[in-house]
Amino acid sequence: MVLGVAGSNPVSHPILEVAEISASEGPPHAPPPPAAGAFPGGSEPPPPPQSPLEPELRPLERRLVPYWTLVNLISAVVMGAGLVAAVWWLREKHPEHELLLTASGAGLVAFLALSAVLQPILAWYTWRYGMDDELLIARYGILFREEKTIPISRLQHVDLRRGPIERLFSLATLVVFTAGTEGAAFRVPGLTVARAREMRDRILAARGDDLV
Repeated sequence: MVLGVAGSNPVSHPILEVAEISASEGPPHAPPPPAAGAFPGGSEPPPPPQSPLEPELRPLERRLVPYWTLVNLISAVVMGAGLVAAVWWLREKHPEHELLLTASGAGLVAFLALSAVLQPILAWYTWRYGMDDELLIARYGILFREEKTIPISRLQHVDLRRGPIERLFSLATLVVFTAGTEGAAFRVPGLTVARAREMRDRILAARGDDLV
């Protein structure tokens, strides 16, 4: 655009010229999409990394609670008998501390009995396990939580064990032996016999062993 008056030379205005040029160019355009092959390895961006899926975790059989309780009570009775014998002997040797020794012994026996009952409940509540064709996972622990993740390919041997008390409760323990010295044997307790055999056969099949 030019400005001028009659009989004079037109004078161009720099500000107005810049405005005219901007208006003629139109609104700014968005940057063009990346050309095919701009991403390494193909024409599309690589998918985000996916975390491997873990096997579904499940609890142990509820019958494990009375089984563990019975085993703990048997151990508590044996330990309590030894404790009572020790307190009796100390009372004979130190009659002046008879009251203190008796109270201490009674407190320890009560602690053993309470632990024998509460520990199985808490242990069962925190135990979880799962297995697929690649991994065997177990999570457990009352005060300190621990997790075991064992690749099926590392398992060297699989056993089923049933003690006399386990047979009373129709339970079985799956024992797996892994390569290496640290934690070479790992146990999954509180399984039904059918479930333990199913897990054993699945491990053997995943490793390509013949089922006997």
